Amino acid sequence: MTLATHNKTIEILPEHIIDQIKAGEVLERPASLLKELIENSLDAGSTEIYLHLIENGMDLLSIEDNGHGMNFKNLPYAFLRHATSKLKTFEDLYRLHSFGFRGEALASVAASARLTCTTQPEDLTQEGGKIIINGGHTELLIAQRSSTPGTSIYIKDLFFNTPARLKFIKSKTSEKSALKKIIYSFVLSNPQVTFTIKWDEKEKEIFKAVDTQNNSERIAQVYFARKSESNNVVFAEQTYENYNVKVYFTRETHSTPQYRHHYLFVNKRFFQDKSLHSAVLRNLDSFWHFGESGHYVVEINTPAEDIDVNVHPNKTQIKFMRSDVVYSLLVTSLKAGVKNLLAESPATINSENHGGIAQSFFSRDENQSFDLMNMSQDLQSSTGESYNLFNRESANSAEAPIFQHLQDQYLIADIGKHLVVDLKKLIIHYFSEELHHFLLSDESAGPLLISEPFKMLKGKIDSHLEDLKNLGFEFDRLNAEYIVLRTIPRFLPQVLLFSLTETLVHFISQPKVETFERSAFKKYFEEHFPLSMLTNVPEHIIEKALMSENTSEFAIELTADRLKSLFKS
Repeated sequence: MTLATHNKTIEILPEHIIDQIKAGEVLERPASLLKELIENSLDAGSTEIYLHLIENGMDLLSIEDNGHGMNFKNLPYAFLRHATSKLKTFEDLYRLHSFGFRGEALASVAASARLTCTTQPEDLTQEGGKIIINGGHTELLIAQRSSTPGTSIYIKDLFFNTPARLKFIKSKTSEKSALKKIIYSFVLSNPQVTFTIKWDEKEKEIFKAVDTQNNSERIAQVYFARKSESNNVVFAEQTYENYNVKVYFTRETHSTPQYRHHYLFVNKRFFQDKSLHSAVLRNLDSFWHFGESGHYVVEINTPAEDIDVNVHPNKTQIKFMRSDVVYSLLVTSLKAGVKNLLAESPATINSENHGGIAQSFFSRDENQSFDLMNMSQDLQSSTGESYNLFNRESANSAEAPIFQHLQDQYLIADIGKHLVVDLKKLIIHYFSEELHHFLLSDESAGPLLISEPFKMLKGKIDSHLEDLKNLGFEFDRLNAEYIVLRTIPRFLPQVLLFSLTETLVHFISQPKVETFERSAFKKYFEEHFPLSMLTNVPEHIIEKALMSENTSEFAIELTADRLKSLFKS
């Protein structure tokens, strides 16, 4: 069969169809549009940017700046495809000193939404103008003059002219998270700019411009908005030839993704790189609590011609000419930061209620050699009912919980009283209850920085994606073989993300399972959850599980009489 058989002819698409196709490519979601608009404002030299979003930008997305603006003659050209003031030659693509350069963002949004733009050039003797475009049709274009320079763009009813795009918009929580990620990336990378953000009719968030020599103050504005504690941000820097890497990370840690800010920047451009992200987490592992991570910002400065930002349409992936230098400087900076912090007195570190050095009270060898016979000897050498199984001298405080593994499945917990804990049953109970509570509550899930793929053939699982989403696990079908995880509930520790999620997915994809049910999941969990993963359970999760309800059958108090009975013949 050939095209000629059916007398098919090749025709040029109408211009408005081309515009709508380009709009779908460039404007994936409100966050991608916002990114393009902020980049334009920064390229225009703005020092003040005001954002207002209603219904996560779907009803209204507006941006006002005090940049150099446009004159009336240039105004209509800003909304034509491939019109840009930032490129003159092909070589300019490989020595970019600006953010937006493709000339498609404004044309795309004009083709798919209702847009109003007013602008005034820096030279106040020149006329600015106002343009109104609805779905690609120019409704108004007039010259006017203002007393202050800058540009204001108001976008209403995003995608009203391309309604098919609406079905690809994710949940409100997911869209708002994506918008916040973009906004904060610009706030963090441009401390010289004052940002004002208003969500719906809520109070404005204001991030005032700060000194650009050290970004710790701006980072503290974002990470510790209510406390303004810039001393909670650790800073380190390394330079080699024309390359410079600055790292900022917090003492404070969290086990849940939505409380974490992880940002990589190159020449102030936000990008994502799994290998660099992993390098940060690995090198801060000795500082942050096990199973948790804090916030970090990495600022990489390179010659403009040494990076390629055209790898991805959204310009969030970067190709480095000298990736080895970047990686080396990053690792060296992180190690220097941790080393400097470890040099501080323990009192200084521990006096603050933040994540600090993850202390190990027992080595791996000690854990493996510890058994009930050792406990028996401790008991025999003690007097009365009071005995000490643990050395508290190395603990941070007298109240610090201490855990010691007996075997893979059991541990001794000292949380003010001594308990023998069936760790597997405790963790199964804890996570099953947490999933049940999440299902009944109105809590929101947290987006993953990097989505996790799971091999799951197309079939029954696809009819349960909404059920999984209600449990906090939002999946998208990637292809016939894989689904990809976008969000997780806040109680799920990162270190157990894959194993717990995989167990849940396989449980709910069973032929007889119709929906999530606690008792059935607990039974499946106990049979299929890998025992080896228990050693990865963070201690703060164990402590929290022990404090939850109905755990007495998994955690038996270890009294002297009960211990003696274990050794009676």
